[in-house]
Amino acid sequence: MGSVSNVSREHLPLLLAGIIPGLILSVYLIKPSEAALLGEDYSRTMGVNVVRYRTLIFISTSLLTGTVTAFCGPIGFIGIAIPHICRMIFKTSSYKTLLPAGILMGASVMLLSDIISQMPGSQVILPLNAVTSLIGIPVIIRIIMGKGKYVYE
Repeated sequence: MGSVSNVSREHLPLLLAGIIPGLILSVYLIKPSEAALLGEDYSRTMGVNVVRYRTLIFISTSLLTGTVTAFCGPIGFIGIAIPHICRMIFKTSSYKTLLPAGILMGASVMLLSDIISQMPGSQVILPLNAVTSLIGIPVIIRIIMGKGKYVYE
């Protein structure tokens, strides 16, 4: 089960060594990602090397998810639900807005979920995945029922 309680100050330098390169690469790939939203052919006409772009996206995603999963374990629904929530709130598909919004909202939801899972004033500790699923499942159901309704320009 996933948990953020195992990460201590001693672990932070190693955690940041995996997160910071992934974030830098993500920021570097904002423009090619914007072009990729419109399709592979359009990306090529805009000068994007699609194979290189896909490789770099894969590396960035692997660094970020692998590092966090190594330290915190598998925590469901945050990576799936938060980007959709950000798209609904900001009504945009622009990565210039969604990347920082997703980072801040994902961190905030994780902290809130961790606080709720530890149930202040009680000796009971809920699994973090149980709390994050209470947030994520309604979002996923709304996306499925909306049938692509949340695509913005």
